[in-house]
Amino acid sequence: MAAALAIIVIVLVASFFVGSLFTRYGFEERYQPGIIATQPGMPEPLQSTPASKGADTGATQDRMVIYNGFVSLETHNVEGTVDRVRTIAENYGGYVAGTTRSNVGNQTVADITIRVPQDKFRTAIKEIETYGKILDERTTSEDVTERYIDLEARLKNLQMVEQSLVELLSKATTVDEVLKVQQELGRVRGDIDSLQGQINYLERNVEMSVINVSLREPPTQFTPPGMNWGETFETAIRGLFTVVSGLIILVVSLLPLLLIIGLQAYYLYRRKQAKEHSK
Repeated sequence: MAAALAIIVIVLVASFFVGSLFTRYGFEERYQPGIIATQPGMPEPLQSTPASKGADTGATQDRMVIYNGFVSLETHNVEGTVDRVRTIAENYGGYVAGTTRSNVGNQTVADITIRVPQDKFRTAIKEIETYGKILDERTTSEDVTERYIDLEARLKNLQMVEQSLVELLSKATTVDEVLKVQQELGRVRGDIDSLQGQINYLERNVEMSVINVSLREPPTQFTPPGMNWGETFETAIRGLFTVVSGLIILVVSLLPLLLIIGLQAYYLYRRKQAKEHSK
């Protein structure tokens, strides 16, 4: 019984040391092609270190926040206000990202999107709000600090893997080994480019805040059309004479027919009277 217990303890201890060695000198799961795992003298890659949450994050990295704003204004001078918003962007070290203009019925509407440095975001919003009647105003913020730190950690890890693969490539002795290392190196570099693109995107959006400004003219008020009473009276008289002349023409045109109908009726009446006297 004691011998069996001793064997079990020895197996467990051996398993622990084997697992520790494998964990220390092995790659991440996605970077374990057969050639890499079997090459001797491979430099130890940097292990993945996801961003920690809490006080450590804030202590080692300034908060990275993306700000976006939307302002809808009613103004009598849409074109002039578009130029003023453009001037704001230029004066604050930003730029115009896009503009649109159109007509909706009798109203002129325009949209302009600008980017300004983050520290000028609130100031620019307040200045734009003075350019007309505020119809709508919204601001949003997104804290991307932890996402940024995680991307940077993953990028550093992949760069270490890339360096190790380059060193391994210089030590490859067969064509098969060279092809396998090059294939893995290409995949790693593709992931590095993808992560670097995400990091650059976050940095640009944090550095330059977006403000969308929608402009429209006030709705036009209904005003009854003016009336020329002299011209109206003259038109009415002309219409009356036109109706009277039409009636005269109609009567004159129907007069022969009316005479024939009258004579026929008179004849029938006289005939009826004659019959009654004969009785």
